Amino acid sequence: MATDSLVSDGAFSGRRSLLWLYPILLGFAGLLVLLQSFPLVLPIGPMYWDVLIYYDAIGRIGQGQHPVIDFFVPVGPLEYYLAALSNSLFPEAQPVLLTQWIWVPVTFPVMALILWDVSERGIKPALGLLVPFLLVTALPFNVIDFYPYPGADGFGIYNRHGAHLIYLVAATVLFVRSPVIQTIVLSVVLLSAAFCKITAFLAAGPILLFALLLGRVRISTAVATAVICLLVAGALEVTTGMVSLYVRDIILLATENTGALLPRFLTAGSQHFNVLGAGGLLACVLLIAALSHQPAAEAREEGNRLARLFDADWFWVGLLLASGLFYETQNTGSHAFIMVWPALLAILLKPLSGYGRFAIPVLALVAFTAVPDVSTMLHKAARTAAVAPGYTKVDGPDLGPIGQASVKGVFAEQAERMRQIYIDHRDAYEAIAETEALPSFLQFSDHDYQYLLLEEMQGAAAAVKRLQDSRGRRFETVLNLDFANPFPFILNMKGSYHVAIGADPYRALPPMTEQTFEAVARTDLVLAPVCPVLHSRNLLKEHYAEALADHEKIDLTPCFEAYVRRAVP
Repeated sequence: MATDSLVSDGAFSGRRSLLWLYPILLGFAGLLVLLQSFPLVLPIGPMYWDVLIYYDAIGRIGQGQHPVIDFFVPVGPLEYYLAALSNSLFPEAQPVLLTQWIWVPVTFPVMALILWDVSERGIKPALGLLVPFLLVTALPFNVIDFYPYPGADGFGIYNRHGAHLIYLVAATVLFVRSPVIQTIVLSVVLLSAAFCKITAFLAAGPILLFALLLGRVRISTAVATAVICLLVAGALEVTTGMVSLYVRDIILLATENTGALLPRFLTAGSQHFNVLGAGGLLACVLLIAALSHQPAAEAREEGNRLARLFDADWFWVGLLLASGLFYETQNTGSHAFIMVWPALLAILLKPLSGYGRFAIPVLALVAFTAVPDVSTMLHKAARTAAVAPGYTKVDGPDLGPIGQASVKGVFAEQAERMRQIYIDHRDAYEAIAETEALPSFLQFSDHDYQYLLLEEMQGAAAAVKRLQDSRGRRFETVLNLDFANPFPFILNMKGSYHVAIGADPYRALPPMTEQTFEAVARTDLVLAPVCPVLHSRNLLKEHYAEALADHEKIDLTPCFEAYVRRAVP
C-alpha cells in the first residue's frame, strides 16, 4: 500500500478545507505580530547571551554594514538580515520572541503553498502538517534542558530555524504532488537553508536525494530547482560577492571545528534517546510488518523498482531520524526531530487495520516518538509563563529591548553579591582563568551570570556616554572583547569592521589578518568586561592586543575596562 494513501475527509475534502486552514495560518501570524508590538518581558534562560549576537548584527546592519562582507558571522547572513528587518518593524519586541519569529515571512507563505496542494486530499493531512509547524514556530524553547530553573531559550535559535526549514522539506517530499509547487517550495527552502545554516542544507540533502531516486520528486523538478538556486546564488555573487565569501567562512569554521564525529553522534544520540529509541523501534516494526505483507506497511506498488522496494513508512521514518541525528550533532538541543513528523503523519492517516497484528505497536511507537519533544516544549513554556510575573526585571534603560528580560529574585541577589566578589578578588579569578577553567561549570547557563552581564552592559553604556561628554568627543566605532557584543546596537555606533560576531575564541574566531588588524586599530572604543575574568575573555584580549597597542587603557567601570583610541588631530 502506498505510503501517501490518504483518508477522505467528507465535507472537508478538496480545496474547501482551505476555508479553515488559511484563517488559522493568518490568525496565527496576526497573533505573532501582536506579541511583537508590545515591550514584553521574558525570563532569562541558559546561555541567554546568544540572542545578543543578533543585536550586534542588527546594530551593524543599521549602520550600513553587511554580514560576511563587513563582519564574520557564525551562521548564514540571511539570519541577520531577517533579524534587522524584524527589528525595524517591531522595535519594542522582546529579543527572544523577535529572533524566534524572524523566518515567519518566509516559512508561512511556504506552508500556505504546501496546504494549497495537500488540501486536495482533505483537511486531515493539511491540518496534521500545520499544527506541529505552528507549535514549534511559536515556542522559543529547545527540547533539551540545560538548567533546572525555567526561562526562555535565547540560545540555539538559528538551530531551531534550520530544523523548521528541514521540516518543510520533509512535508513537501512526502505530501506535495504538484511539480510546480514542489519546485517553488524547494527552491525557497533550500536557498533559505543554505543562507540560514549550512548544516540544515546538508541535512536536507539525503531527504531530497532519496525523494528523487524513489520518484517522489521528478527529475524535471530537481533540475528546475537546481537552476533557480544557482541563478539566485549567481546573481547574489555577481552583485555583492557575498556567496564566495560565505563559502570561505564556512570552510574556515569547519577547519576550526574538526573534532571527532563519533563522539558527537554518541552525545546527540544519548540526549535524544527517547525519540531515537522509539523511532528506531518503530522503523523496525514497520519493516517487519512490510516483510509480513501487511498492506499499509508495504512500499508503493507503482513507481520505479527502487520505489517498489523502499518507498515505505519504515524507510522514511529511518531516513528522517538519521537526518535529524546528523543535524543535531552540529546543533545541540534544537527542534531537529520535528522533521520526522510528516512520516509519522503518513502512518496515522492510514487505516490501522492495514497494519494487521502490528497496529497497536505501531500506534504506540508513533506516540512515543512524537510526544516527548512536544511535551518538553509545552512543559517549559508553561513553567516559564507561570513564574514570569514574579521575576525581577533587568534595570537597563539604555539597553532598549535587550533589557526586557528578568530573573528570579534570588538570582538578582546572587548577581549583586558575585559582582562585588569579582571586583574585590579579581586575582583569584585571574588564577582560575589561567587554568582554562570556568568559575562555575555552568557559568554561561547560570541565570545570575546572564543577568549580571546585562546589568553591567547598562553600566558600561551609561559610562560611555559620560566619557564622551567629558572628553567632548563622539566615538564612531565600538568593539566588545567578549562572546556577545551588542554595543553597536545599544550605543548606535558602528561595530569594528572585519571581526567576528559571536566571538568564541575556541571555535569561531578567524585568524588575525592585516585587514582585521587595521580595522581594530582604527576602532575608537574597545570594551573589555572583567566581572569575572575568564579564560575566553583573556584569549580575546591577547588576540587583539597588538592592534590595541596605541589605545589608552582606562577603567570605565569596576566591571569594564576600555581601550580608547587616541584622538587624531
